[in-house]
Amino acid sequence: MVTSLFSRYHGLPLIEVDGRRSVVQRRGRLPVTVDGGAVHVVVGGETLDLLAVRYYGSEELWWRIADANPLRLLFDLAPGDELVIPPLRVATATAPGA
Repeated sequence: MVTSLFSRYHGLPLIEVDGRRSVVQRRGRLPVTVDGGAVHVVVGGETLDLLAVRYYGSEELWWRIADANPLRLLFDLAPGDELVIPPLRVATATAPGA
């Protein structure tokens, strides 16, 4: 997955997963307000960047979905998993003073 310059994951080291994928190591979760958000049930083959395109129109916002969910690794999605999808106003909000 591509990490945006605005992502808190930008610049973090990569790790190898199953010998073929590189993913960013996660930092601790940020508190996320989910009022008005959605719950998405994962189906086979879905990834966070594809869900970000579907819900936000930009794959660069995948990390907002990651922050709202307790994933050990970013590719730990399995069919049937439920993900909290923060509303767009939360996903694109900037921190005070940013």
